[in-house]
Amino acid sequence: MAAIVVRHQQGIYLPEADLWLDPAKPKAHAFVSHAHADHVAKHQNVLASALTADLLQSRFNLKIGDGLKPLPWNQPIPWREDWLIRLLPAGHIPGSAMLHLTRRSDQATLLYTGDFKRRPGLSTPACQLAPADTLIMECTFGLPQYQFPPLQEIREQALNFIHETLAQDKIPVLLGYSLGKAQEILCLLQGSKIPVMLHQSVWKMTEQLRSHLPPIPNYSPFDAAWAQGHILIFPPMRGSLKALQGLPTRSAIFTGWGLDPGARWRLGADLAIPLSDHADHPELLDTVACVKPKHILLVHGYTREFSALLRSRGHDAWSLGREDQMDLPLGNLGLEEG
Repeated sequence: MAAIVVRHQQGIYLPEADLWLDPAKPKAHAFVSHAHADHVAKHQNVLASALTADLLQSRFNLKIGDGLKPLPWNQPIPWREDWLIRLLPAGHIPGSAMLHLTRRSDQATLLYTGDFKRRPGLSTPACQLAPADTLIMECTFGLPQYQFPPLQEIREQALNFIHETLAQDKIPVLLGYSLGKAQEILCLLQGSKIPVMLHQSVWKMTEQLRSHLPPIPNYSPFDAAWAQGHILIFPPMRGSLKALQGLPTRSAIFTGWGLDPGARWRLGADLAIPLSDHADHPELLDTVACVKPKHILLVHGYTREFSALLRSRGHDAWSLGREDQMDLPLGNLGLEEG
C-alpha cells in the first residue's frame, strides 16, 4: 500500500485528492479546519464543519451554497472518485475539525489534525481521534516544558487574580481572542457571581455561539461608565485595549506561552495564565500512540525538536516543509516537495 502523497508548497496539498488543507492563499478546493483568520482565504470551494461554515459566513462573508459546503461530524462523505472524507471534532475552538481521508482503492488513510487539543475543554466538544497510516499533526507546543495545568488550577488562578484586583478597587481585564479563548474564559467564570462585560467583538462572537456553549455567566457589552465592579473580557489587540484608557485596570492574558519565564512582561500584562487551546507535549505523544501512524508529518511550532524525539523512539517522523526533510526518503512516504 503506497502512502497518500502529501505536497508542501506554500501550504499542505493532497494532489491525488486535489485538496488543500488550511491554505493561506485562495485555492480551488480547501478544507478549513476552523474559523480563525489565519486559516481562511477566498477559496472557490470550502469544506468545513457546519459551525465553522456559519462562522465563515459571519466573519468573512463566505456563502453556504456558493462554494462553501458544511459537513456533518463522523459521517463518511464521498470526495472525487476514489476518496472518503469525514470530520472529527478537534477540541481547539467551537466548530474546529480534523480531517480523516480514506483512499477507497487500497484503504490507505490520512489524519490531518489542524489546530487541536486532547484535554477536556469547557467551550468545545471533546477531541476525537481515528487510526491512520499518515498523521499530519500541528506541533505548536512540541517541547517537554509545555505541559498545561488542569482547568481547575487555571480557574483558581483566574479567580484569585480577579478577587485581588477588585480588592484593590481596580477592574480585572481578562485577555483572550474573540473566537475560542474568550468563550473558554467565560465558561471558567460560571458560578463566580461577579458581573461580566465583554468587548464588542467578544460580545458579538459569544452571541453567535451561545446555543453551542454550556451554561455561562450573564454578560453585557462593555460600557466604560459602568465598568467598575465588573470582570472585563477583551481581545489582546492594542487597538481594542484603547477603550480602557483612563480606567484603573489590571490585566491577565490567557495563553499557552504563559508557561514561559517572563511571559507577562513580554506580553504586556500583569499576569500570564497558561490556558491554551492547543495540545501540549504529553498530548502530542498520546496522539501518536492513539493514531498509530506509519508516517508522521509535523507542522507549526517545534516540529524539528518533536520529530527528532519521535525518530529516536522509532517513528518515521519529519517536519513538513522544513530543513529536516532533507534526508527524508520521499519515495517511501509519498511526500513531494514543491
